Amino acid sequence: MSEEHKSELERIFDIAKNDESLITIVATVDTGFEWQAIDECREKILQNLRVFKDRGKICFNIPIDKYDKVEQLKSVDNVYILADINYHSYNKNDKESCFQLLRDTLSSNKSQLDKSINAWKKFTKFPGKVFPSIKEYERVIDDYKAVKEEKRKGPEEETVRGRKKRGKDPSSSKETDILSYRVSCERTGVHAFESQEVAVKLGGEFNDLYHWIVDLTDYQLEILYKISYAETLILLRVTTESMHRRNIAFFGPTTLRATVCYNLLRLAKPKPGEIIIDPMCGGGSIPIEATKEFPLNYIIGGDNHEKAMERSRMNFAMLPTAYKSDLIQWNLERLPFKDSSVDAFVTDMPFGKRMGSMSNNRVQYKKYLLELGRVVRMKYGRLVLLTYDRRSITIALQAATDLFKVKKTLSISMGGLNAAAYVLKRTNLAYDSFLTRVITLVTPKARSSSSSSDKSE
Repeated sequence: MSEEHKSELERIFDIAKNDESLITIVATVDTGFEWQAIDECREKILQNLRVFKDRGKICFNIPIDKYDKVEQLKSVDNVYILADINYHSYNKNDKESCFQLLRDTLSSNKSQLDKSINAWKKFTKFPGKVFPSIKEYERVIDDYKAVKEEKRKGPEEETVRGRKKRGKDPSSSKETDILSYRVSCERTGVHAFESQEVAVKLGGEFNDLYHWIVDLTDYQLEILYKISYAETLILLRVTTESMHRRNIAFFGPTTLRATVCYNLLRLAKPKPGEIIIDPMCGGGSIPIEATKEFPLNYIIGGDNHEKAMERSRMNFAMLPTAYKSDLIQWNLERLPFKDSSVDAFVTDMPFGKRMGSMSNNRVQYKKYLLELGRVVRMKYGRLVLLTYDRRSITIALQAATDLFKVKKTLSISMGGLNAAAYVLKRTNLAYDSFLTRVITLVTPKARSSSSSSDKSE
């Protein structure tokens, strides 16, 4: 393919492919927060980092010996190594020719795949063998199968936070262990084959190429084929579980993912010494993320429910290191702060799905927004509000139109819900002046109505 017809992702990958010191990273992020992730990458990895952005993911090159900088990222969920990218003209009526295309591509790009596997071994600190001989494989496979059979007959598989545990930490392996793996496939578009068929067919190919052990549950390496119409990516998963699974041990009905919390906080652009408050903190997800990642700020979490406050206190207590944050139970309609005294509010509003209701939101959102308008600093104060209920927030913004300017609105896809993050900037209008203006607008109508009534009598 000519250079001018290549995608930006191909160009990035080609640079890494031709440089033994570079590897291409694919990091997934909640859809809508891609730019926040890019900004964080340029802040923590390289100021002028070249990044390819797509829906729900970002891609960039990094020196293999600098992967520790990727581990510092807090905005991304999962990290993969891009081992290969191709564009195939899949025959929609001939399944076998499609599989042959995938097999041929795998064997013809083995050197690049080897490089990616070595990088994966380094990143995950896997001490075992990634290039075993056929004799080494044959010596251990029977014993491996016997141990798996014993496990299958034993107690039920361990569960983690209500889900079955999948895979295991590669770094916990022994030097004598042969790599165990599985192949999975995510597919978009119409093809002659199903995703499961790709996993089965290509799983066998990797076994032939590398003499690894196929294990669909206790694998150390997951190889993901991501096929979108003609585009085919081969990805090696580096993170054993999503990076959003941090901080929280006690969950509520609407506990927010840590990566979402971090991205919301970045939207507030905290400056050292500022006061940041989550007025509806629930289990404390936002305050905890704020205290860990923005330690030069003063963080307060509050909620009107005692059970929520208790979860917040327990989650703070479970952290391996002590972090400072005040937790206060309050009524959000009457916050215990002076006018224009808080720098930023960052919160997850009631969605009206798992918590609250749409009808209540239309009344409460307006009250909440007006109270936040009273407390947040004039001219410099910011609000970052996450909600699914766009209609209620729109009505509330109309009521508080003189107090806030909408600086940014992001459409966010999370947990199957299409939410929105609103970034608001406080105007320079004093809250008392706002109230006077509202009273002035309402009073003439009342007088007019009263006058008409007198005349009719």
